[in-house]
Amino acid sequence: MLKLIGSLLIICSAGLAGLRVGAVYSLRTRQLRALQEALQLLDTEIMYGATPLPAALRKVAAATGGCIGPVFRDAGGLLGTSDGYSAREAWSLAFDRNFRRTALRQEDLAILKSFGEALGSSDRNEQHKHIELTVFHLRQESEKAETACQKNERIWQYGGFLVGISLVLLFL
Repeated sequence: MLKLIGSLLIICSAGLAGLRVGAVYSLRTRQLRALQEALQLLDTEIMYGATPLPAALRKVAAATGGCIGPVFRDAGGLLGTSDGYSAREAWSLAFDRNFRRTALRQEDLAILKSFGEALGSSDRNEQHKHIELTVFHLRQESEKAETACQKNERIWQYGGFLVGISLVLLFL
């Protein structure tokens, strides 16, 4: 009886580990899509609402949930303080604070940091162009992430359980 319980625990824990790793693939694609939507909303606020950047960032944060909303909230909050942060510094600091909570990779961060370099440093039309370019790059990364998700998610999900079964068979 003890062997059976131990075997089930090994299979379940290995399977859950595989499910967790597999979930990271789909989480990254969802977060990349959320970033694209958030940037398009920011573009709308800047271009058509003529909303000042700190307020626009806070509005986007309110409309965006998950791990992406806090980035916009922190950037808007830092710009709204009297500490004298530039938009570039606030954006960079906000991502530094929140990056570990996301499933994004370093290449995603590089795209967003590049966007932050141009944030708030030009007129509305130039901001619109920078946002469109960033959304384009994020869309490319999203397509790559979707391909990786389709290829690897099930492998990790089933592989975890198979590794657990293999370990149990090895120990018996």
